[in-house]
Amino acid sequence: MFLFTPPVAGAIFFAIGLYLFLKFFFNLDQKFYKPFFTLLLIVLGLNVVLSDFKFGSGPESNTAIFKESVLPVVDPNAEYNVMFTRSTTDFTGLPVGGGNTFIDSNTIFAKNIIEIKADVPTRILIYPTLGLVKLPNGIRIIPLFKNIYTNKVFKNDSKAITIKINIVFGAVEIIEK
Repeated sequence: MFLFTPPVAGAIFFAIGLYLFLKFFFNLDQKFYKPFFTLLLIVLGLNVVLSDFKFGSGPESNTAIFKESVLPVVDPNAEYNVMFTRSTTDFTGLPVGGGNTFIDSNTIFAKNIIEIKADVPTRILIYPTLGLVKLPNGIRIIPLFKNIYTNKVFKNDSKAITIKINIVFGAVEIIEK
């Protein structure tokens, strides 16, 4: 059952911890919490409605929520999201093409395995918010600021795939194939 997966349990513990932290350390009452969480739900709902989320497990899907799956990257103009689950985002089928490609990948309360080709020039921009990143060379980092990873065939003056990874309380592992 998906309620007891580690990312969902972590999100629940985080929400309870945040509630208790705000309540005890800032001595806030329900007059603050009800409007705050109402606005938070409205903003999250609008983001889902106005974005290009496609749910499911087929090649046309670009979002994995609560269900472990593989997200093949077929549309370089889409945003790929992994939330509250463990998933793999497969960039190996994406060619460089005639120009630079810029793709967003978001990992929120989840574990995401990013697969890239070793022979395709790739630059990965890592934007963490309390996230853990494991690079292909085995180094594990907890970045506090923006980091950049480039594979061996990447050159600044050549065409390349640029992947922007946003991590919010999650873990990302980058694998070169």
